[in-house]
Amino acid sequence: MKKKIALVGNAPQEKYEMLNALLDEEGVIEMCDIELYGADGQPDNEALTDAIEDYRDNAIDGIVCLPFTTKAITKMIPVMPIQIHATGRLASVKGKVSKSEAATTLKQEEIVTRATTLAKALKRDLSILNPRIAILSLNDDIVVEEGSAEVSAIAPAVSELVKSGIQAFGPIASGKFFDNNDLSAFDAILQMYDGQCNEAFANASNEGIVTLLTDYEAPITQAEPEQLLQALSLVTDVTLNRKVYDEPFTNPLPKLYHEKREDGDKARFAIKKGFNPAEHRRENVTYIKNDNA
Repeated sequence: MKKKIALVGNAPQEKYEMLNALLDEEGVIEMCDIELYGADGQPDNEALTDAIEDYRDNAIDGIVCLPFTTKAITKMIPVMPIQIHATGRLASVKGKVSKSEAATTLKQEEIVTRATTLAKALKRDLSILNPRIAILSLNDDIVVEEGSAEVSAIAPAVSELVKSGIQAFGPIASGKFFDNNDLSAFDAILQMYDGQCNEAFANASNEGIVTLLTDYEAPITQAEPEQLLQALSLVTDVTLNRKVYDEPFTNPLPKLYHEKREDGDKARFAIKKGFNPAEHRRENVTYIKNDNA
């Protein structure tokens, strides 16, 4: 079954006609129905809003944004951008702020929150079952002085993430990470602010970057026209991956038995003197009977 994808971007109609011809030549139209939003001169933000409403009405399956700045999108909807190319994935704790501002405002809690969101996106959107995440240092080298971002925020955040079951590694020196070709050892990188390692990340691949706007109800990608095919492919994969990931949680199996004390006795876990497990099972558990037995 074809996926219906909304293509959002304000461009002249003749450009969209050329785009359709390209998509048809590449065979994309055979795999997806492409619905154009903004082709009639409608502002990009209004076009994106219309596409999201159509997604909520089940009229489309995903959204691809042509040149429409990530900053503008994140002002409209709460999303977490993940930059993706052939050899890696990059996300940020903070937006486009200076290093000095990041140093004074960086908190352990927000690192944990962003890393947890990233880990879920890797599992749910990209079908990476047990992702390994590199947590980069704020400074080029790891500063071990008391009060540094590495000591006060990043290292404790990594410890908390590991305790929660997330494979987080760090802090790793951001100034040497790409020089040592450590990119291939991890499924994703979390930098402390947007722009910290963007250039080095882009130079690590010969292919262009597609941005996945995750942590939102609708699957959304963003790319330049040169990476449009990759963006369409990615958003299609995300729609399928989410369906597979969410399916086991849709209708969980009911409990096979019901404990009577579950109905409000807060002390049900208190073990009384002379407690007999066998008597407890007989008195406090209602078993499902099999009439055909």
